[in-house]
Amino acid sequence: MRIGFDASVAGGQPGGTGTYAVQLLSSLIRLRPEWTFLLYFRDTGEDNPLLTAPHAANVQRVKVPVRTNAAYVQVELPRRLARDAVDVYHSPGYFLPLRWRGDKVVTIHDLNMFLQLRHWMHREKFLAWLDLAIETPLSVRVARRIIVDSEWAKHDVCRILRARRDRVRVIPLAPDTFFDQAPSAAEVACARAVAQGQRFILFVGILSPQKNLKGLLSAFAASGLGQQGMRLVLAGADHEGYSRTIREIAARLQIADSVVVAGYVARSTLRALYAEALCLVLPSHGEGFGLPMVEAMARGTPIVAADRQALPEVLGSGGCLFDPNEVGQLSSLLQRIAGDDAFRSELAQRARERRQAFSWEQTANATAAVYEEIHAG
Repeated sequence: MRIGFDASVAGGQPGGTGTYAVQLLSSLIRLRPEWTFLLYFRDTGEDNPLLTAPHAANVQRVKVPVRTNAAYVQVELPRRLARDAVDVYHSPGYFLPLRWRGDKVVTIHDLNMFLQLRHWMHREKFLAWLDLAIETPLSVRVARRIIVDSEWAKHDVCRILRARRDRVRVIPLAPDTFFDQAPSAAEVACARAVAQGQRFILFVGILSPQKNLKGLLSAFAASGLGQQGMRLVLAGADHEGYSRTIREIAARLQIADSVVVAGYVARSTLRALYAEALCLVLPSHGEGFGLPMVEAMARGTPIVAADRQALPEVLGSGGCLFDPNEVGQLSSLLQRIAGDDAFRSELAQRARERRQAFSWEQTANATAAVYEEIHAG
């Protein structure tokens, strides 16, 4: 079978979708050596890990040099897929070539462009929102199968986009096994430098209003941990210029000196941050999965997460939940984690046990079964 795959999503500073593409494809290529994988890129000069790895005889890389996402997906890709005699094409993130008549699979990680509309209605995100809002429903309509990360995401796709339930497959993500390995001394030193040599609470994810970082800052301020020398480290890319707002909020709450806006960090530093953090906090009002949680599980990091959308489903018994609208709940949890060694150790053990539920090999095998199902007709 000849599998076409949109590898362009892994370029730049990859977020959850890029990580998903890299990990899924790497596992698929290893597990299905008899298949040919054609990886499509918009620019072969970009910083994209899929341009150089994995190396395998069954991998071909195809450059589709266009400027805009719409031209790439809707104009050039249909031509290339037909020319390359692709059997199944998989978009790991929302956009499918509508004019290509072959078998198509799309992964939809969440529908926050609709569910959290108010967070998208500003200049930096409007064009991205417009692209997603127009093309995601069309992709759902033409896809033979739709892959989602969680049962919650399936519920949303079926309810909001009216997809038939029998066309939607729930296939969870997993942590890179890199995070199962202990960080080196140099990586630990780098993480401690990020945290300014202090104990710290960690957030990992893009810096965006939809992540409820205002609520996290308020809870951290109310906990009084900053006055005890604790740091709140926010690690993630800032594509929207939201770090300025974060710093303004921190200043108003009088915790500016305790908040570290680290920006995007290399995964070696991220691994050490997980290992050194008192806990990971995911305060978002909505996530289709919550990949940082399973990465933190691999390092045995205590986890607290909002009880919204897919986060309780993924966290399971691996941590604690809180209401993201109740600042006092999160503030009390942070105080307890910082001051109760036994509680922190219990959460760490629960995280390590929950990690065993997730594997990229399982994810890849389930995805391969989707390809086989639609190719068989």
